[in-house]
Amino acid sequence: MKIETFQSITIAYMRRTGAYGPENRQLMENLKAFLAQHDLSKSTILGIPLDDPTITPAEQLRYDVGLIVPARAAIPLPTRSIDDGTYAVFEVQHTQQGVSSFWQNIGQLTLSIDNTKPIIERYSSQKIAEHLCEFCVPIIR
Repeated sequence: MKIETFQSITIAYMRRTGAYGPENRQLMENLKAFLAQHDLSKSTILGIPLDDPTITPAEQLRYDVGLIVPARAAIPLPTRSIDDGTYAVFEVQHTQQGVSSFWQNIGQLTLSIDNTKPIIERYSSQKIAEHLCEFCVPIIR
């Protein structure tokens, strides 16, 4: 685990609303196709589940996938900011089991998680080449 400070990050994104699951993977594939079409395939991709499935009805769950907008880039997608703050960053095997295991064990973290901000899945081309991804967990310091 490492600690990072997020500040002034803007993403261009696609959003879907509905139960978390295979449709989120399809949204990610749609974003990757978009990135390939716009010569942005080396971009860092973020997956952001915006709602807690234990509280929010499945049909209202929101999931964003996006890329960090490079300076002065014009990307034909809506944009929004990522919450500034301190994040604990965990490397996870980029496999279905690795990602599922992280989400299943999130409650065992001994950090002061900031539940007002979403946990961010981060997929950089460098980490993907190493079969890894990262989970950025907002923490209270």
